[in-house]
Amino acid sequence: MRTFRIGRLFGIPILVNPGWFLLFVLITWLLATQVYPDALTTGSRQTHFLMAAASVILFFVSIIIHELAHSIVARAYRIPVKSITLFIFGGVAQITREATRPLNELLMAAAGPLMSMVLGGVFLGAWFAIGASDTRAIDYVLFWLAMMNFVLGIFNLVPAFPMDGGRVFRSLIWMVTGNYNRATGIAAWTGRGIAWIMMAAGAAAVIGINVYLANDAFGGVWLILIGLFLENAARQSLVQNRMVRTLQGFSAGDLMVADPPAIPGDVTVAQLAHGVLEINPRACYFVEEDGKLAGIISGYQMASIPAPLWPTTTARQVMVPSTKLRPAVREQLVSDVLLEMEMEELLHMPVVENGRVIGVIARDRILGVLKQAGLIPNATA
Repeated sequence: MRTFRIGRLFGIPILVNPGWFLLFVLITWLLATQVYPDALTTGSRQTHFLMAAASVILFFVSIIIHELAHSIVARAYRIPVKSITLFIFGGVAQITREATRPLNELLMAAAGPLMSMVLGGVFLGAWFAIGASDTRAIDYVLFWLAMMNFVLGIFNLVPAFPMDGGRVFRSLIWMVTGNYNRATGIAAWTGRGIAWIMMAAGAAAVIGINVYLANDAFGGVWLILIGLFLENAARQSLVQNRMVRTLQGFSAGDLMVADPPAIPGDVTVAQLAHGVLEINPRACYFVEEDGKLAGIISGYQMASIPAPLWPTTTARQVMVPSTKLRPAVREQLVSDVLLEMEMEELLHMPVVENGRVIGVIARDRILGVLKQAGLIPNATA
């Protein structure tokens, strides 16, 4: 489902999934029609809706700050952050690779819940600072925001991988065992177990049993949905971990195609594209200047240029420049190569030695390895 970009913070794009708007409307309606009318009985319907809208907007700002805390710590360890996305279950920072040390992961994972607790304290402090009254709309909004941030912080510390608490749990197991893969397996299976418990509790609530976590059918359904989401995410983490272990058995030199075609920058798109795109739209060429890698041009770049402009457009003008590439070296693990390709959205990665392209590794070749290992179906590759 396509996301919408609403801005940037510290250079990180902030995206919104369309499902978030459904959650925004739902929570606003519940606050405006059930929570705030019972709390502020003297307020008008318009006041209750304004309170609800302000509460939900500021709460999702709090979620962005929560995810930003993860992102800032990740960047401190030189781990790129691609984006922060708001979706129906809250928010997620797309951190492009895992930490290399357990302490780094512990700090990255704990940063979000700790920030939520701090925000809860800030809203609670603001409520006390203005008098902690129960007769004004702003008091209820501040108190609700304080409680929701405390709940968010505490809930995220539940050791249900891949939630923050699950990542903290994994980092601690990693510290004890010294084995990242074993820690991931234990944390992911623990996360799946907690998800199954949540779904069972939700089902009990739906049939009228008070399970404390949810005491009505609506709460039960929501608990089931969260459990399903967590179970799927934990299961995918297990699959991803198996994929990484498989790819760690290969280096870029093992899977690359040696001596790929290299061209000078002044070759025109017409010379490259005619008769090629129809046969192989995934064709790619590496552009070299003075014997060094200058960029990459693929069928997708060529196809983006209108055919009448092909004769006057050079490869240099449309190539992805080498400054935007992070070329692989022969000894680099394929698992790391794939992460770099995902980050830059590349289908091909050059393998470089002494500044010269000695090979190319294609995403299809990597997926083929995973297919042979039985980790992805044939149709995916």
